[in-house]
Amino acid sequence: MQVKRLVVKNFRNYRDTTLCLYPQRNILIGENAQGKTNLLEAIEVMAGFRSRRTASDRDLVLKGESQTYLEVTYRSQGVEETVSLLLNTQPRLSRTIKINGMKVPRSETRGMTRLTAVSFSSSDLSLLRGGPKERRDWLDDVVLQLRPGLSEIFARYDKVVSQRNRLFKSWFERSLAPDEEELKVWDVQLAKLGARLVKARSEVLLGLLPVAEANLARISGHREKLEAGYLFKEESGDSEANLVVNLAEFAQNKEEELAKRIYLALKARRAEELARKQTLAGPHRDDMSFVINDMPAHIFGSQGQQRSLVLALKLAELKLVEDALSEPPLLLLDDVLAELDLGRQGMLMELVKSDMQTIITTTHLDGFKEEWLAGAQIVKVVNGQLTE
Repeated sequence: MQVKRLVVKNFRNYRDTTLCLYPQRNILIGENAQGKTNLLEAIEVMAGFRSRRTASDRDLVLKGESQTYLEVTYRSQGVEETVSLLLNTQPRLSRTIKINGMKVPRSETRGMTRLTAVSFSSSDLSLLRGGPKERRDWLDDVVLQLRPGLSEIFARYDKVVSQRNRLFKSWFERSLAPDEEELKVWDVQLAKLGARLVKARSEVLLGLLPVAEANLARISGHREKLEAGYLFKEESGDSEANLVVNLAEFAQNKEEELAKRIYLALKARRAEELARKQTLAGPHRDDMSFVINDMPAHIFGSQGQQRSLVLALKLAELKLVEDALSEPPLLLLDDVLAELDLGRQGMLMELVKSDMQTIITTTHLDGFKEEWLAGAQIVKVVNGQLTE
């Protein structure tokens, strides 16, 4: 995977900028809030046609403008492609996506391009101490990297959850008794779609775990052992009985069995859902548990252990994506090297192959190992302006 050129117009704090990339390491250096992360976000948007930093396309448009244009040219598996995205906010919010000049329907964009990027940012280091949503979002990103065809299932599931929630609020606002038959229709849909997502999550997590275990053992000098569980909410409350410790066994569940369990969980929490007017069972409420040496990492792990674990997980993600592509993906390191000591930097350096194109953002080069700088393109970023 080699990105040759990125064009951004009226995107975030960029008016009109073109970034040409070296085939190996590219370092964007500048003070905070100058636009370094915005360039990485632009590439992520073009890889998955969505931003991890905002749910609204309007936030991507330069203040005072009504259009944003992004274009990326890259080569993957011997094929060169140019992908463009035009965002319009007037008269209404709309997208126009083209691949090699041909317009692509929005519903068909996921999986249509070969552009694949794996990102590792300083915010990922809070993966363990953050809430369940942060862990779910990370795992779902990995799932979609490996199985892009599931994007439609994720979208349909989110719509069903929203519809159920609107139904609860409508009954409450109109002082109506719940319509069990209507709710059953939504329950069945949610259970079937949710089962596919839970199945995919558990299988991907099971594939990630052995690689992450090996990475953590290597980083820690074989002093730390990693285990993972999937917290499948079936009853009310946060009982430890709902923590699936044996991930291998859980991943063997058939979708029909998972759908039945989700459906029964919805019925069990019906009174609570009606009272709170929201859907309280399903994969949007699940969580993961990471355990180091039999102790929950998010509670008892030291800062160093947590950083090592997140690094081990991200490197495992990188390996699985590379294996799925049969070539290295683009690696985006957003202000992360400054957060890692020289030992962990070295571990990252060892596992990042020399032929893997990498974009690194940083506020300074102090503390960088010489190997990171050798042969790298260094670009200065100042208020949305680039200087090589």
